[in-house]
Amino acid sequence: MNILYNIPESVLEKIKKIKVIVADCDGVLTDGGVFINQSGGDEFVRFNILDGMAVTLARDNNIEIIVLSRRKSLASEARFKNLQIKYAYTGVLDKLAKLNEILNELKVNYDEVAYIGDDLYDLKIMNQVGFKVCPPNAAAFVKKNVDYITSLSGGNGAFRELVEIILGTKDEYQQYLDKYL
Repeated sequence: MNILYNIPESVLEKIKKIKVIVADCDGVLTDGGVFINQSGGDEFVRFNILDGMAVTLARDNNIEIIVLSRRKSLASEARFKNLQIKYAYTGVLDKLAKLNEILNELKVNYDEVAYIGDDLYDLKIMNQVGFKVCPPNAAAFVKKNVDYITSLSGGNGAFRELVEIILGTKDEYQQYLDKYL
């Protein structure tokens, strides 16, 4: 049973195994928009504070966070540094190879990994992991190939929703929530 979301029993079994959450950045942790001035510099990216708190929630509950983004972004790197995400990379053209490297270091199997992505570049990893998720603003083909579509869109709490779904299947999560009540 999930204490926060109505998740089908068949999917709950996958979720219970999760030790690592891997996220794409643009379109998942952001709304996918990038602000660039007329000279092509000064990139700005909008992140949602709910997703930032989700990193803390995951970390406090022994879930490792990995962020893999194809687009090189100093703004995103600054956000990940601020959130103290150890495994956060931008400019990664082969996400699957990078993830293999990290999972070997962590000694984690693919069935213990949840992945949230929104576009075709994410499908190679999604085909490997135990729990595949996308936000509703994902590409249509991606939505057809996931276990769960969040109710919240990328950059608007989709990552937080995923973290809460995973933590909500763990018996000790209610005790953790009680600290805030």
